[in-house]
Amino acid sequence: MKNLILLFFFLSTHAFSNSVIGKAYNGITQATLDNGLKIIIKTDKRAPVFISQLWYKVGASDESRPTTGVSHMLEHMMFKGTYAYKSGEFSRIIARNGGDENAFTSKDYTAYYQKMHKSKLELAIKMEADRMRNLTFSNRELTKERQVVIEERRMRVEDKPNSKVYENLRFISFDEKGAYHSPVIGFQADIESYSLNDLRVWYEKYYAPNNATLVVVGDVDPIQVIDFAKKYFGNYRYNPDIKVSKNPSITLKGHSKILKLKAELPFYVLSFPVPSLKTTTNESTAYKLEMLAYALDNGLSKKLIRNQQIASSIGVGYRLYDKYDTLFTISFIPAQGVNNDTVLSAIKTQVAELINKPALIKDELIRTKAQLEADFVFEQDQISTQSYYLGMLSTVGLGIDKMFTYVDQMNNVSAEDVATVAKQYLIFSNANSVELIPQEIK
Repeated sequence: MKNLILLFFFLSTHAFSNSVIGKAYNGITQATLDNGLKIIIKTDKRAPVFISQLWYKVGASDESRPTTGVSHMLEHMMFKGTYAYKSGEFSRIIARNGGDENAFTSKDYTAYYQKMHKSKLELAIKMEADRMRNLTFSNRELTKERQVVIEERRMRVEDKPNSKVYENLRFISFDEKGAYHSPVIGFQADIESYSLNDLRVWYEKYYAPNNATLVVVGDVDPIQVIDFAKKYFGNYRYNPDIKVSKNPSITLKGHSKILKLKAELPFYVLSFPVPSLKTTTNESTAYKLEMLAYALDNGLSKKLIRNQQIASSIGVGYRLYDKYDTLFTISFIPAQGVNNDTVLSAIKTQVAELINKPALIKDELIRTKAQLEADFVFEQDQISTQSYYLGMLSTVGLGIDKMFTYVDQMNNVSAEDVATVAKQYLIFSNANSVELIPQEIK
């Protein structure tokens, strides 16, 4: 889909004397307030609702010991009251007005959202702006949320063997001094030990307008959105202490680990260090890796699960939009009675065949490209999906145009391109691996 670039001519200079208005791409208006707050608005009038998201450029990749997980813990504390709203009142007000709200933390960002009727736009922006700078910090609330997060870690990681495998894969694939080594939820010892002041320092540094992007998608007037943003965010100060992170991911290779855990099934995962779209020197390389993941996932599933029946599960993954260098992963569960070496040998054979005979995947690429284009069209029906990509792309520093050029970029990838990046990056002697050996569950 070709980029449609339109100038937003009708915006009055009087209305935006304290902001800079950018060009409108595919019906998307962008603005930046004097204090650095970025605003992205996409009008979609198919339903009388909107979703408002506030994205902060901070996540687990910015953390280090002994405060890993601090971004996630702060996300929990953001619902525990400001000087204007008591603990839990934010959520109650949104619910009372027929809205839905939540938040999420990742390696590269933390985001908060409200989805409501269009008449509640000012309420959503007003309340979100309030907790950007006016959060109250209570030891009582931290004590409660600490236990919630510890339980969350237990349920999501400690009690899930496959999650433990991926956590350990990250440990051996990324240097401990770089981004992506630490889990988003944090190490258990850190969760148990950091103080209220640790949270306050993190909040005061990173929760500033020049480190945030407001994304609003739905039945809204861009002029009104920007006016509300100026009204409620406009007096907050720019924070000059926020610097570009000098903590990039440092990928490692050639490491392996065996985990013996209580589990019902064995599990094996490989990782290969690769660039993301943000870090690659040639953007086409990232899209080729993305297509390789699709092609290999489909091809291995067909050959190893359906045809040879030596695996019961196969998964191939690549994180195109990571802020730093990332991993290309291949995971599998062997079929009953089949050892890992048999499956690994078959995977290597399939990769070699893809490299040497790229014509064999041409039909698969045609099907994949058609599916990706259909998925893109259907995703435009969801304002939550649209807002997620706009916020995420802007926050990791890629630019929102990537949302609309994805299909074209993927359509440009040939079978020969896929074979080339497979040969370049899927070097099994460089791979890291974690093997889960199940122990009896009593």
